[in-house]
Amino acid sequence: MRWIALLAPLLIAATATAQSGGWQSGAKPGRGPMDVNSDGIVTREEAQGYPRLSTDFDAADANKDGKLDAAEMNAHRERMKVEMRAKAEERWKAADTDADGTISRAEAESSMPHMAQRFETFDADGDGKIARDEMHNFRMKKKKKAD
Repeated sequence: MRWIALLAPLLIAATATAQSGGWQSGAKPGRGPMDVNSDGIVTREEAQGYPRLSTDFDAADANKDGKLDAAEMNAHRERMKVEMRAKAEERWKAADTDADGTISRAEAESSMPHMAQRFETFDADGDGKIARDEMHNFRMKKKKKAD
């Protein structure tokens, strides 16, 4: 269960990054850090510094030309978001041992120690449980501050 504690902050950060604009529809790849030479294309060599993209490069390269354009990056990012959401859902369900749809302090302490450490921050209404909408609202407030 320690992996949950390690992955939860990464999931939150990755989701915030994915939702922040980066490679979304219409964005130019050259504006992202992966496109080292800012030519609007991400090559296999440029992807080497990003383990997930490097591993998934061939799958992301839909037209098999050895480089990723904006459309291919968008599709890759969308697949990653779907996977991250599914993993987050699995972790939430695993932590929610009483299956009430919320995470109590005891559940957080048992399986999500990082969440437990900041429980009061996430529990916006102070009812002793963290609901998904409270987590969502927390992420959105954090994202707004970053913008």
